[in-house]
Amino acid sequence: MKKLLNNLFIVLGAITFSHIDLKAFDNDVPLEHFACKSTRPSFSISPDGKNILIINTMRENECDISMDYSRPVEENFYDKGLILWNLETDETRIISNGKGADRISSAGWLNNDRIWYTARWTQGKKKVPTFGINLDGSKRKLLWEWDGSVSQEIYKMAYSEPEYVYLYNNERRPFVYDYIKLNVYTGQRQILARGPDIGDMKGVATLGAVNDTDGYPIGVVLDHGLKRTIWEYKRDDQEWVEHFSFNCQEPGFIPVGTYKGKLVVAGSKFDANGKLLEENDTNGIYLYDYKTKTFGSKLYQDERYDAAGLTGSCRGSSGSGSNNRTSGEMSSINYQSYQPEKVFFDKEAENHYLTVKAAFPDHWVRTVSASSDRKQSIVLTWSSTEPGEYFIVDLNKGTIKSLAKNRPWLDRSKLSETVPVSYTARDGLEIPAYLTLSKVKTDKNYFLIMPHGGPNTKQRIGYDEWMQFFASRGVNVLQPDFRGSTGLGAKHYMLGNKQWAKTMQDDISDGVAWAIENGYADADRVCIGGASYGGYATMAGLVYTPELYRCGINAIGVTDQIQILENFANRASIRQSWDEEPLLEWGDISTEEGKAYAVATSPVNYVKNIQAPLLVLQGSNDRTVEPRHAEDLIVKLKQYDKEYMSMFQAQEGHCVTGCGERAALEYLQIQEEFIDKYLKN
Repeated sequence: MKKLLNNLFIVLGAITFSHIDLKAFDNDVPLEHFACKSTRPSFSISPDGKNILIINTMRENECDISMDYSRPVEENFYDKGLILWNLETDETRIISNGKGADRISSAGWLNNDRIWYTARWTQGKKKVPTFGINLDGSKRKLLWEWDGSVSQEIYKMAYSEPEYVYLYNNERRPFVYDYIKLNVYTGQRQILARGPDIGDMKGVATLGAVNDTDGYPIGVVLDHGLKRTIWEYKRDDQEWVEHFSFNCQEPGFIPVGTYKGKLVVAGSKFDANGKLLEENDTNGIYLYDYKTKTFGSKLYQDERYDAAGLTGSCRGSSGSGSNNRTSGEMSSINYQSYQPEKVFFDKEAENHYLTVKAAFPDHWVRTVSASSDRKQSIVLTWSSTEPGEYFIVDLNKGTIKSLAKNRPWLDRSKLSETVPVSYTARDGLEIPAYLTLSKVKTDKNYFLIMPHGGPNTKQRIGYDEWMQFFASRGVNVLQPDFRGSTGLGAKHYMLGNKQWAKTMQDDISDGVAWAIENGYADADRVCIGGASYGGYATMAGLVYTPELYRCGINAIGVTDQIQILENFANRASIRQSWDEEPLLEWGDISTEEGKAYAVATSPVNYVKNIQAPLLVLQGSNDRTVEPRHAEDLIVKLKQYDKEYMSMFQAQEGHCVTGCGERAALEYLQIQEEFIDKYLKN
């Protein structure tokens, strides 16, 4: 092992990952370097480790934003082709050139000799085909078609029968799957099992499924409004029976994988009759015998963070499982604390991960794809100052080679490191947060508190182009996981129930106080900004605590609670929890009490309280937070003669830096102008 590690470092050669010097820089990073998008290739290695499948644009990975408004936005940016790379001969072959009808959206392996690929949808096309094809280009066969509602997903390869794969299929019901065995050469299908039928299935959606090593289902978790139900498949009887159920924000458990013939479940512990034995705030991980409904001993629990599965939220999930490519059994649980975490069940997988991780001591590492024996793998490395780099790792040869680098035009040395911190809210609740101190030399502690969207999500430490833009302009940034955030246990999440503009906002205000007290912010140089719920929190901060802020940036933010709840209700026909979950989190606007709360916590009703200049950013095609939120806000800003700037992007939706390159650059340009004018002067 020691020899192998030495070899790994030797091959890296000039690639170094030393700790970045904290000296200050005077030079700005060009705005376009944050707005430009990498071509973002996708890599998948064959089960035998001999070939790599690459999906990539045929354009150079360079920063070249076009401001020619006569051309379509992001012309050809997403037109991807398909390349096969033989690792033994080092030869590459173009399977698809990414032009016209040959544009690729996704691809993967069916066995060692055959791949599948799906064409990219284009305007006017009713169905999108997925083909199977041999590596030499022969025996091309239509396997299935996608029409916008019917989806297919390969969930397992049949290694003992390489001519078959196992497929999820929802042709019968929109969000509940049947289980199919597919011949990858002929396209012939065999139904292994039909998914459970519950009445008319209206509003029912699949949250997750676990399968046996031979492809048959073991159980599925269905979401029906506020209720989650585990349905167990009785293979001998070919029927589904209700195994366990619970309601959102109540103790429960869900399966996340299989290990040694048992389920791995996450949540709280119950007896065979469904009686609660051990309630866990953060998820406990157990082995579970689904045949006898008995829990084994607790395998793992992170006392601060949810390790997998439940967060208390109907929509939230904090982790996922990785499976052994050959056996299909769970090899690890992956979740997010203040950094990416892995809990291993498979010792071989753990040894492989630790060996690779040792070569990148200052970065996080994720295995993107690996051969069945894990001797060849493709890994992604990243950090708060590294947008990401892909490497191929060959443990047989003891070598590591760089494959591609995200945003190669960025000068990493000018990016600012993000570190985890925490502070205590006024009622004693611990608030985890992430602090980024600018490297730029300034005469003031310019400060931005940046609440995240959701709100039932959590901050994820890593490269964040929006935050790095502010840091490159001399602004310190704090990103708090205020109450209502997920992944931090049930209590932390549920303390956010019906607390928009109340204790949730207090947590943000307390973050400002903490930053001032610790010398990270000057009290008269504090700005608040965020997107989606972060935009709402910006508005709440400006109207309910106007004395705290010198300026605010509301990007695609909610301003009217009545409007957003009515919009969610319109989605109920798709998934019922979108209609019912806000009743827990935000209240019921059909009642007098609920409507009064929504009105009282809608910033658009209190614009007259704003004292600081405001920047409003909005996509005109936003279907999540519709443009009327920004439009109604601007009407009020004009009515009360408030100082503001605004930008509407005609072709963009619910995004800021994640928009097209041109829109992202224009958003950054107006933000730079805004903070120069109102935060720094």
